[in-house]
Amino acid sequence: MEEKENIIASQGTAAGGEETSRTGSVNAQPLAVEIQKDARIIPIEKLDISRLMQLDACTRCGECLNWCPVYDQDKREDIIPRTKVRDFYRIIKGQHGLLARILSKSGLNEKVKGLIRTVFRLPHVTDDMITSFVTNLYECSTCGQCQVVCPSNIDTVNIWENIREAIVSAGYGPLPQQTPLVKSVKAYDNPWQQPRQARSKWIRRAKKEGLLKEVPREAKKTHPKILLFLGCTAVYDVNVRQIAINTVNILESLGVDYGCLGDAEKCCASVMLRMGDPEFERVATQNIDQFNSLGIETLVTSCAGCYKTIKQDYPQVKKLEFEVLHTVELLKRLMDKGLLSFGHRIDKTVTYHDPCHLGRAAGVFDPPREILKSIPGIKLAEMERIYQYSRCCGAGGGVKAGFPDIQSKMAERRIREAEATGAQDLVSACPFCFAGLQVGIKAINSPLIMSDVTSLVAKAIFGVNAEETAANLKPE
Repeated sequence: MEEKENIIASQGTAAGGEETSRTGSVNAQPLAVEIQKDARIIPIEKLDISRLMQLDACTRCGECLNWCPVYDQDKREDIIPRTKVRDFYRIIKGQHGLLARILSKSGLNEKVKGLIRTVFRLPHVTDDMITSFVTNLYECSTCGQCQVVCPSNIDTVNIWENIREAIVSAGYGPLPQQTPLVKSVKAYDNPWQQPRQARSKWIRRAKKEGLLKEVPREAKKTHPKILLFLGCTAVYDVNVRQIAINTVNILESLGVDYGCLGDAEKCCASVMLRMGDPEFERVATQNIDQFNSLGIETLVTSCAGCYKTIKQDYPQVKKLEFEVLHTVELLKRLMDKGLLSFGHRIDKTVTYHDPCHLGRAAGVFDPPREILKSIPGIKLAEMERIYQYSRCCGAGGGVKAGFPDIQSKMAERRIREAEATGAQDLVSACPFCFAGLQVGIKAINSPLIMSDVTSLVAKAIFGVNAEETAANLKPE
């Protein structure tokens, strides 16, 4: 704690200095002494000291401004990383710096404290200041693009999530429109505000409609080598259920020893971590214990958000006794072993969108592309920004819930980039990206067809996939 306070006290102008803002950000200093309501204290013990030190490495070069997909749609200086770094430092300096600590214990009246703050240019941290900062902090999809382009290689995503946790602990976050997501995970084990027992509803419906070749195997009964973790979006969102259906049909056709948890599957709690909710560790621990108890060798998921959370964030909570793969990684392995081949040709041009959590966060760029290029007839046309520079669809980090207009504009920007390739299908490998990009397709009435890698794999294996079969069903 003392070391953190020393770091705060030593900050210079680079990150936390006194500068005049033209944008109304929290660094603006009043010319006259004003008595305003003090903000609640942001607990710095919640902050990782190494990340706190990283903040001081920000040179304010502005490279993040050139690449931030949110700033591309909402050009406010306050939301870009370099400004959030500066503004947060001002907050913790105003609450935890040496002079701030002396004033808090001085017994002086507020007018005298105000004069001292003005003379020594010490920020007066008010509720309004924190509220403004919190709004800017949550207008971020945590896509990680700023870290990729940062000359100082600041670990921005983990820093934002760490700061969000501190903000939530002080009772300032998340935003009201984002709160239902977190509450739903705690109450129903999913962010869709749907009952737990509805998690398997898609299976019954798909089987009745003839979309599923076999009912998914129950992992607790069959003790498989592979656990297929379906995730919340693919089972609760009827618009993307084909990802779950196609994945199960593919694994069944290949004779893969897999199983699912059915109603016993719980949300990976990614939304809790991204929002800064401190109960993430509790949910993660429960999931890890359940996974480890199954004796599985591998956990496979088609959701990039679940993949990143389980593969990278869970090990920070507790040891995993199994390997974690995305579905495209498993399919690529099976293809390399000669166990996956494609008997049906698909004559179309497609372009591929890299999900942030699968690509930038985990480095899985080539497997989905190699699968697509192996399907007879498929031509892959790349967009202008791909791999680690891929544009974010805007669905993650709470942006879709908190700033739907911004998310739609981000998706529209990506859709126009996809249209420029001349592709017929826009393919991704994440149900959340699928839903997010679909927003953009509808907003501009694009002719692009949104697809998942598993949809094309299923069609290349069977000659037809779940969505095509569903489209041919006669309405009841």
